[in-house]
Amino acid sequence: MLKPAMIFTSKMVLQRRKPIPVWGEADPGAEVTVMLDGQKTTATADCAGCWKAELPAREAATGCTMTIASGDEEFIYPDVCVGEVWLAGGQSNMEYLLGFEAHYEALLEEPEDLLLRFFDYPEVSYEGQLADYNYCHEGFWRSAAHKDLGYFSAVGFYFARNLRKLLDVPVGIVGCNWGGTPACAWMDPQYLVGTEAEVILRDYAKSVEGLDEEQYQKAFRANPGNDRTNMLGDPFAVIAVKNTIPRQEQLKIMESMPQGPVPVGPWYERRPGGLYETMLKKVHPYGIRGAIWYQGETNADYHPETYTTTFSRMIRCWRDLWQEEFPFLFVQLAPFNQWLSCTGENYPIIRACQAQVAKTVPGTWMASIGDVGMEWDIHPKDKRTVGNRLALLAQSHVYGETLLCEAPELMDVTRDGDSLVLHFANAEGLHLTGTLQAMVGVTESGECRELTHAEIRDHALILPHCQEIRQLKYAWTGYYEINLFNAAGIPAVPFEVTV
Repeated sequence: MLKPAMIFTSKMVLQRRKPIPVWGEADPGAEVTVMLDGQKTTATADCAGCWKAELPAREAATGCTMTIASGDEEFIYPDVCVGEVWLAGGQSNMEYLLGFEAHYEALLEEPEDLLLRFFDYPEVSYEGQLADYNYCHEGFWRSAAHKDLGYFSAVGFYFARNLRKLLDVPVGIVGCNWGGTPACAWMDPQYLVGTEAEVILRDYAKSVEGLDEEQYQKAFRANPGNDRTNMLGDPFAVIAVKNTIPRQEQLKIMESMPQGPVPVGPWYERRPGGLYETMLKKVHPYGIRGAIWYQGETNADYHPETYTTTFSRMIRCWRDLWQEEFPFLFVQLAPFNQWLSCTGENYPIIRACQAQVAKTVPGTWMASIGDVGMEWDIHPKDKRTVGNRLALLAQSHVYGETLLCEAPELMDVTRDGDSLVLHFANAEGLHLTGTLQAMVGVTESGECRELTHAEIRDHALILPHCQEIRQLKYAWTGYYEINLFNAAGIPAVPFEVTV
């Protein structure tokens, strides 16, 4: 029985200039031959029936054919490309489908780009789930033909489209994401042991004490929400992300839907390490250039103060898994107030943790999207800006382009008479589009004052009449509106600082 890993299909994109791993299952002891346009390698299945082969690195190419054979069995995959491959991970804002995005209809008027491709690993939270449901809409490579655009991750698409224009090579996105999931679900739980974030593991252990696994599995299988096989046709997904229905009507519809709560336990997608085992490790060790990540909303109500540790340890886990210090680009959470039962109350904590990760974890860079949030929607509809900002980071830090790619970030505050002078990094072309917004000064007595008067001088923001101000908070709320940008049109990063 020869069974290549799911990620190997026609239209796949393989990572250029790196050895190409190919793996799967076969009868124990069986010899497997892998060929890619004249290049050939072999492997032998171990006693568990697992095999892994490796083809030599090669330059970008199109129109290739991969053949995987063992005995009388053979799989032939035409239309294979070699180019740049990025892993797209996170929760619903990364999962968010292009078919629901603000600019989707306009994309259908543009020429197709068949060398931009996408693979989305099915949302699987337990071993055997692939056999329990019909995942015919997922688990294979698609090109960016108009008929398939709707299934792409919107952020992943716009990110890849920018790289296509820059590099003129095939670009593939490997989607591995699931809405509403915390970072701990995407990592080996052992990476949290001995850290402040170990509280997450203790909470889970306590929640499953005395669990009857037989009854648990019965209840889990009875939940209709476990059928995650067609996101474009899923009623919850349509209501959740399309936002063409008034909020009160959304609530009524969702309350009437037979979703049911997902039982916490060893099949629950939010459990520590769950999706790391059932999804991420299923696409490893596929060759990638790096990862893009959009997540953190769920962690806002999941020990948010530990997110710096959780997120940085998750990145460490991924790099250890691939045995490579690959670049990791991620998105800071957008402005947001409330959507259904979700609120942005703790978003300032998560944003601060994200900024700290970008400062302290080598090879990570953060995209600021403080200008695209929606007050009453957790899913901003403009994913083009998000993908473009991530692509700017890749252009500069990964592909060596000289350009302004990062947000203005506060470096220091000094006093000049009764004024405060805020010095920023990445401040070329620093400017305000109108009166200063979202800046609050706190006096020694605790009085909060909205600071709207400001001027720009030598890449610095000058705040007059601030002799009594002892603390500044900029965009330090769940939802905010800001208008401080650099020459690249990137909004300043939120901050809280004592002065």
